[in-house]
Amino acid sequence: MMHNMITSLRKGVSMLALITTSFIILSCPHETRGLSSPSTLLPSFSKATSSSSSLPIRRVAIIGGGIAGLSLGHALENSSSCAKPYLDVCKALPPVATTTTTSETISGEYGIETCIFDSRPKLNFEAGAGVQINGGARAIQKINSDLFDAVKEASLPLKKIKSRTKPWFGNKKFATLLELDIKDIIQQTGGTAEEELIVDGQVMAFTIMRGALQEVLFNKLPPGASSRVKFNKTLVHIQNHNDNGKQEGIICHFSDGTIEGPFDLVIGCDGINSAVKEFVEKGNISTVDTKTKRSAPIYSGIRIQYAVQDSYDSDNGIDNDSAELVQYFGDGAYALTGVYGAGKGRKPTKGAFLISRDPDYIGPFKKKNKSDQESLSLLASSSNSIANENSDWTQDVQSLESVMSQRIEESNVPSIQLGPIVKESDRFFELGVYFHNPLSWNGWSREVPNSGGKYTVLAGDAAHAMPPFLGQGSNQAIQDAYCLASKIFEHNANCLRQKEGLLIQQQSSIDENDDKKEEDELKILSLKQLLKEYENTRWAPTASITLKAGLLGYLETGDKGFLSGFRDVFFFVAGKIGLARKVFLDAATPKL
Repeated sequence: MMHNMITSLRKGVSMLALITTSFIILSCPHETRGLSSPSTLLPSFSKATSSSSSLPIRRVAIIGGGIAGLSLGHALENSSSCAKPYLDVCKALPPVATTTTTSETISGEYGIETCIFDSRPKLNFEAGAGVQINGGARAIQKINSDLFDAVKEASLPLKKIKSRTKPWFGNKKFATLLELDIKDIIQQTGGTAEEELIVDGQVMAFTIMRGALQEVLFNKLPPGASSRVKFNKTLVHIQNHNDNGKQEGIICHFSDGTIEGPFDLVIGCDGINSAVKEFVEKGNISTVDTKTKRSAPIYSGIRIQYAVQDSYDSDNGIDNDSAELVQYFGDGAYALTGVYGAGKGRKPTKGAFLISRDPDYIGPFKKKNKSDQESLSLLASSSNSIANENSDWTQDVQSLESVMSQRIEESNVPSIQLGPIVKESDRFFELGVYFHNPLSWNGWSREVPNSGGKYTVLAGDAAHAMPPFLGQGSNQAIQDAYCLASKIFEHNANCLRQKEGLLIQQQSSIDENDDKKEEDELKILSLKQLLKEYENTRWAPTASITLKAGLLGYLETGDKGFLSGFRDVFFFVAGKIGLARKVFLDAATPKL
């Protein structure tokens, strides 16, 4: 009883926090760069960091080999753009000054060596559903143009997004609510959106299977980096490195009994149920009954059933070289259909996703009396459910196909495109929708005690898991990678300036009558400050998307009657007045 009360209270506070966030975000819907993470409002009680914090970051542990982790591998070892602050300082110094002073040789081209640890036995490039990439595509292009070309070849260009609903009048199969031509709306909006999302005539909007994207990211890693990707590594403990009384660096312990390190930085890209996030929040990682002890993300009360038709052949004259995404609204549910790139030289994949309310929940709150009606969900969604309920994307064909078809029929979702995909699909799976409360006071980074000023930091879902209803999870993870890597290289550049006395020379050249602002610009930021800058840059856009996507999820699954009717009218009006365009582009335009 007490556990249920605490759980409900936590969810209530989180929902209140989301509502509070809405007032902040909606007060400045087009520009969120000025907003800071809530953790910056708290006074700092941490002890002054060791002078070792001025040492450069050479060895980085990346926990998690998904899209965020692999993108970081590229940003740190395969990106002259991210490394530019460091490279600029190197060019100004003699070669001997830029060599590594540690006894260990660093193989990374830009002075950083990454080790990626993933809990899975291997990366399954055939698992998962389709994703759309827009701002993430632009971030990949900034990271490495060759990598972008490979992702582009594995993808399909996204041309249009459409929303349809059950027919309002007559015998039509559906009613069209809105239609967005991606290139047109970007050009109509202009400004930053056009600068970032149309580059050299290329529209930054693609569809690709999640597995195909991970395959490109993994295969295009530099040889040294790919050789340092290790599997079956579940993180269980983080501690300082103690070498004969010299405490410097971070050691990572894994469930198979192995120990890795020391590292100068540990980055948590280990998903929504992140062990690194628990360390950042609590200073330790649970060792007993981890699944229930770890701070759980919030279950939205919304579930998604996926149907995937592999190696789809174009029919009826449909363009096989581009894609469009189409929503179909029903009563208490909606569907999304689309065609996704499956890799260079491969036939594209069709996907159909059915999003519906969990009958045992009202929003994130579990009903007091469980419904007598048999739940259509194949996966139990109790108050003790955790977000990685299907982390391996376990696939089912026969049972879920019948459940999905039944739900489509009962919810009156137009099945003109949906039905054939479900019937012809090769694999099915189901997931619950979870998210993190964006108004966390804990922040995204934490210093490891007695480590010589070394830090852990979060990226991707570990930092800001969000509902998928704006298609931004992968995009925001890739943008995290670019932004965080840039801050890491800025720190290394600062360390090099300090080492060579470059800062002192610059400061001594300042005239006494110069504006104080010029002096401030020459001050070196600590690693702690740079990690906080990264958090502040990325918190506002991800918090905004989390809020908007959550509200959209509840709106789009409106029940029969007033709620579904209101939703249809809302989307119709939003398309006419340009609100749909603004919401899409605000999320899609990268904030780096």
